[in-house]
Amino acid sequence: MRDVIGQRALLERLGARAVRGDVAQAYGLFGARGLGKRTVALRLAQTMNCASGTAGGCGTCLSCRKVERGTHPDVRLITRATERKDITIEQIREMQVDLALRPLEGTRRVVIVDDASELNQHGQDALLKTLEEPPVHAVLLLVTTTPAALHETIRSRLQPLEFRLVATQEIADGLATRGVKDAALWAAASAGRPGLAVSLAGGDAQRQERERLDAELLRLVSSGLSDRFAWALDLNDLPDDLDHGRRRTAEIRRRLDAWSELLRDATVAARGDLVRPSRPDRESETRTLAASASADDWLEVSLLVQRFQRDLDFSANARMMLELFALKLPYSAAVKPS
Repeated sequence: MRDVIGQRALLERLGARAVRGDVAQAYGLFGARGLGKRTVALRLAQTMNCASGTAGGCGTCLSCRKVERGTHPDVRLITRATERKDITIEQIREMQVDLALRPLEGTRRVVIVDDASELNQHGQDALLKTLEEPPVHAVLLLVTTTPAALHETIRSRLQPLEFRLVATQEIADGLATRGVKDAALWAAASAGRPGLAVSLAGGDAQRQERERLDAELLRLVSSGLSDRFAWALDLNDLPDDLDHGRRRTAEIRRRLDAWSELLRDATVAARGDLVRPSRPDRESETRTLAASASADDWLEVSLLVQRFQRDLDFSANARMMLELFALKLPYSAAVKPS
């Protein structure tokens, strides 16, 4: 499919079926951030309504251009409003009214819910009713990094599309075809996530933000408990309510996502097996980290981060989560933030 790096076997099969009109009425696009799930959802919507019947959409017909701009009357994208804590039942009810109508311009009505894990309880209950009796002309695409946040009754009605990390060389080749300079460098730094590679290659802001988060972790590793608890308290004090949006949750998740790769590399290096680091640009630091604690210690904190990534949306006690991370993170005086 156009502009998608990786997932070739999945997308070739899916694209061919979509061109024939042989599609399920509901898909779950699952996987980590930066793997292209939302892009694939848009390409599926284009495929099902493309004037030329091209897998991934031709990108040039009126229908494809409208989907790309978000103005196609038969394609609806549902996301959490900036000022809201979650996707509301009102948004789902508006979608249900739309789905009850026949397509206006295309052959299918397509609804993309991104991120579906942000549906609140009532929204999920309402969505389940649609999934139980979907209109024959409708296709629902639920995009999420945390499918466990969805009710089991919802997941059971989705055809899962599992997105995997992409080989570094494949990402580098994809970037090179787009004319990106230093494609191999950004591919190596992306830890298998093409979306991140594109962001890193696209501007200084993303790179500076990543460097800032890396430095924050290295500073924590070399800090004592009092400084670590102060860090946890400051992060916990960020607003996370209807008036301010889920800022605290978003900031915690950004750190967990960024640090999971470094912690994974430290764990593998501590075992003496770091042949293909997730973050080759930080290999020197992760090897220094590995030397400061046992492989079991690094494994414990790596697994803890994975659990927090999965449970963050359900946790009512962010401070306890942050303080536990601060306690479990091994100490290394040899590592200094760059």
